[in-house]
Amino acid sequence: MRERLIGVLTVSVLVAAACGQSTSTASPSPNSASVLPSTPGPSASPQAPNLTTSTYKAVPATNAGGKVVLAEWQYPSTVNPYYAMNQTDIEVSDSMFDSLLNVTPDLKYTPDLALNVPTLDNGGVVLTGDGMDVTWTLRPGMQWSDRQPINCDDIKATWQWIMNKDNTGLAGGTIGWQDVTGVDGGTGTDCVMHFGKVYEAYLSLVSPLLPAHYITTVPVKDAKTKLYPMASLSTGVYSGPYIPDSVTGRALIALKPNPYWAVIGGHDPWLTSVTWKYYGDAGSMIDGYKAGEFDLGQDLSNANMAALTVIDPAQQVIHDSLTYEVLAFNNASFKTKFAGDAAYIIQAIKLATDRQAIAAGPMGGNVTLSNNSVSPLSWYYEDVGGSTAADPTTAFTILANAGWVKGTDGYLTKNGKPLELLYCTTTRQFRLDTLNLMADQLKAVGIKVDVTTRPDSDVFGFWDATKVDTPCNLRHGNFDVAEFAYVSRFDPLGGYRVYHSSQIPENSAAHDGENISRINLPALDAAYDIVDTTLDFSKVRAAMVSIQDIYASDRNTYELPLYFRKDIWLVNPKLHNFTGNPIISAGEWNIGDWWVG
Repeated sequence: MRERLIGVLTVSVLVAAACGQSTSTASPSPNSASVLPSTPGPSASPQAPNLTTSTYKAVPATNAGGKVVLAEWQYPSTVNPYYAMNQTDIEVSDSMFDSLLNVTPDLKYTPDLALNVPTLDNGGVVLTGDGMDVTWTLRPGMQWSDRQPINCDDIKATWQWIMNKDNTGLAGGTIGWQDVTGVDGGTGTDCVMHFGKVYEAYLSLVSPLLPAHYITTVPVKDAKTKLYPMASLSTGVYSGPYIPDSVTGRALIALKPNPYWAVIGGHDPWLTSVTWKYYGDAGSMIDGYKAGEFDLGQDLSNANMAALTVIDPAQQVIHDSLTYEVLAFNNASFKTKFAGDAAYIIQAIKLATDRQAIAAGPMGGNVTLSNNSVSPLSWYYEDVGGSTAADPTTAFTILANAGWVKGTDGYLTKNGKPLELLYCTTTRQFRLDTLNLMADQLKAVGIKVDVTTRPDSDVFGFWDATKVDTPCNLRHGNFDVAEFAYVSRFDPLGGYRVYHSSQIPENSAAHDGENISRINLPALDAAYDIVDTTLDFSKVRAAMVSIQDIYASDRNTYELPLYFRKDIWLVNPKLHNFTGNPIISAGEWNIGDWWVG
């Protein structure tokens, strides 16, 4: 539920994600053309959404016991969800941790460590002046994996740990947590979180809960390496249905049932053991499934479909994903290089980029093109309309009207300055193929593109963990245009960190903001400020419609959505209750309900 830049990643995800400078956008010239229609789509319904009535129901096990081997093609960098930046981090952490609430595949909140979902309507949330109080009633009798009780002090400690000034590299930053002013309840199970201001995304905040008695044993400045250390995961304390038993190099992580989970899950974990097996690449993992080496293959998408044609379709679970591939434009870099022409150049790029050719070529026709960053699965989705077809003729006209002239080499220059751009992405082959195709498309209109691929650690590296001049680093802004993937926000406030000007890394606390496009658009900020400060979901929906209308207009100089992906899992028919989940692309959300037979 946390927003993150994702390479395959997720970056984010956030997976997985210049001093005080802000940027602004120029108005398009009268001769420019809209990339997408500027007119609003249909008005959003004023009714509040139903976010708590799920259709999910586990099938009770008829066979307790059994072993399951899970597979991934990349090894996790952490199991601490608050530092998770890669898809593989999220998957393994979901095996080991529980949150106050869970989110089901039909995108509904459901109780997990908490007994109910607190809202204004049921009295769980009470407005107090400019702030609010949220009451969390925990399940009585819950214990951590070391038999210590789970109580309100754990909520308080999780808040204090996140807000500690020495805690750097948090995947979700401190948004929301910074509005908490206190947590009451002590060692009891009736917990009140006090917020100094209304925070719309409170339901997603404590995700997961951390154990107070464990996280306070490690200095916060050392938490990234010494709290839940990868080499000795069994020394950590967990709440989930399965807990670490042993780690074998970077090849295997063996889990055993958490003997104190039954109070949380309503039953003991139904599997005898869960083993994570890691391969070096997706192709090797797919070969391993064909050889019968594991029961559940993870982190596959459209790029892998060609290799899956030899596998029985009945053993493939394929869902529409909330993950979308995107081109992000660094407004600060464009402004520095091209001054008042920056907006025109970005609009021309968006028009000249043939997304239909990308979908048909590198993606093999297996993706869904979109003009929106919000998934149709989301309750606040707005159909913005518009065409996904390229228009290179209009793109060239925009640039010519701005004074750019083609030279004998076919590339544009203005006053002796070439129109040359650095396009960055990760080392995934489909991304390299995509950017090379884009380079050819833009060459046709006179834009020179230099394609550069870098490891995930370079592209998504945190501000203080990455050298300032690391090529293609998103947070330091060392790119002109970047291709990666975002997870479309289930909670509408999730976009705040990506698009609000206060979240430009140079401006945000600890430089942890994810507004890597450096967009500073007052209308966008104003809409997100509404989302941030109200619990009236009709107002939230209206604000999100405004945000999507901006996204579909010439004012959007920050992103070009390429396509929504599919989530794909390889599943042995003996595994029951596996459903997958689009919100985090991790099927382990209900791993405590899995059984084999």
